Amino acid sequence: MGRNGSEQYTDQVISNILRPSFGALIGLWISFGISTPLLAAEQLIDRLLAEVNGEAITYSQVQTKVSKGPLIEVSPYPALESDPQERIALQDLINKTMIMQKADELDLEVSDSELQEEINKFLQRRQMTKEALMEALAQQGMSYEQYKEDFRTQSIIQMFQGRELLPQLKVTDRDVQLYYLRNSGSLGENIKLSLKQLDVSIPSDAVPAVKEGKKQLIEKVYQELEGGMPFDQAVKIYSDNESARENGGAMPQIFLKDLAPMFQNSIKDLEEGRYTRPIETPGGYFIFYVEKREFAGNDDYQKKKPQLEAALKQEEMGKLLQKWIESQRRRSNIKIKDDAVGKEKAAAS
Repeated sequence: MGRNGSEQYTDQVISNILRPSFGALIGLWISFGISTPLLAAEQLIDRLLAEVNGEAITYSQVQTKVSKGPLIEVSPYPALESDPQERIALQDLINKTMIMQKADELDLEVSDSELQEEINKFLQRRQMTKEALMEALAQQGMSYEQYKEDFRTQSIIQMFQGRELLPQLKVTDRDVQLYYLRNSGSLGENIKLSLKQLDVSIPSDAVPAVKEGKKQLIEKVYQELEGGMPFDQAVKIYSDNESARENGGAMPQIFLKDLAPMFQNSIKDLEEGRYTRPIETPGGYFIFYVEKREFAGNDDYQKKKPQLEAALKQEEMGKLLQKWIESQRRRSNIKIKDDAVGKEKAAAS
């Protein structure tokens, strides 16, 4: 499922340390009230921006998030990527607060000893000493104690996901295969199909009345399939292909890529047991039924499967989290100051 939240948080902190921008440093000076020659007259004036079930979110929290990062720890919903950073930060803080409140309800805690053990494990994986981390944090304007509390928060968020969301996460081998096909662009080369076909042919010299009759016939066939008629039975009654009437329209196995393009588009997304709408061709009409759909697989898929499964689980976990946030926001008492968004936009412009 990829790296845990606390590890991603630490990487973000280290990334900010290694590449500090002048704007980010100015933001830190403002957040911590540190005087500089440029900002000697500046003073931090805090104010309330929002409340989540009675818990306050302040201007300084938003500005610290924008200047230090990470900008998004949980989800920016309902903010959009194109929105000002201050709005994104505020919405993410609201969503994070809801999760931490839920974690309190569930009595999810990380003891000091557990926290230190997790930090030690992270440092070992990164081959980094505690002293090096503390030096990096000092450059960021963050104390080790503050870092530990942020790490604790991310660990609790991860525990919340494991408790509330993980039981709902279902990823099968077939899901991983489809994920691979969707992202590799090799659908046609790796999907083998067992199809049945029903065709209603139109002679090349057919008069308009015959063509219209054939069109009405194929629509009737489709409606009867929709009404529950078995495909084999429809083939025996209506197909113009004599051999197809004998075997229920069964075709030899075929790769999706080997079908005519006009057929590929109609069949590629069909699951087993489903059929296409009537497909018009110069020679008549066809309806295809997917009897079996197999993933042929290849060496590339087998090599990438563990990473693919982890990436898919992470993607699905994100969807579950988004669904939980949307539902929780409807049940929560969230108050955003009327001028909060306006001031966010003004600050960004």
